[in-house]
Amino acid sequence: MHISEGVLSTPVIVSSSIVLIPLIINSIRKIDYEDISKVALVSALFFVVSTIHLPIGVTSIHFMMLGIIGMLLGWHSFTALLIALLLQALLIGFGGLSSLAVNTLNTGVGALVAYYLFKYLNNKLPFVLMSFIVGFVPIIITSFGIAVALMFSNEEFFTVAKVAVIAHLPLALIEGLIMIFLFKTLKKYQIKGLNL
Repeated sequence: MHISEGVLSTPVIVSSSIVLIPLIINSIRKIDYEDISKVALVSALFFVVSTIHLPIGVTSIHFMMLGIIGMLLGWHSFTALLIALLLQALLIGFGGLSSLAVNTLNTGVGALVAYYLFKYLNNKLPFVLMSFIVGFVPIIITSFGIAVALMFSNEEFFTVAKVAVIAHLPLALIEGLIMIFLFKTLKKYQIKGLNL
């Protein structure tokens, strides 16, 4: 899911950075003191789960847990994901600095969609279905974001972009199922502020 260093075109890098910067500034300006530890914890969660890569053809997939990230952080997901992706690029070589904005935007938008899905579907759909949707949809959206970034960088990446989307379908299903069990656990222990 990480786009590697040197793959993206300059216009894609610049435009994604222009879109991401105000989102990060807004998140940092509005973050409460109590939320800093939650952002750090979720950033560490993403860092750990997304380091386990499973190669599939010309691409690879990894767990992201964008459903729980978005549900816990909302708009602050961008900040948590930026920190995790920056550390991954610097410490273990996943992604890269030139692709940092695109990778952050793709995962951040997926997490934000999860936040709004949870907000609007909770108590309106059966709990299991809502949980599955909150885990499944962000992965699909993120994989389409990766595909779009690749296609705008170079038309020759069209096949890779298609494979990236198809390869993430099983991951989306798995993350949807994981969210069901995760949300059931959170509901059982009535984690403060989640309103499950």
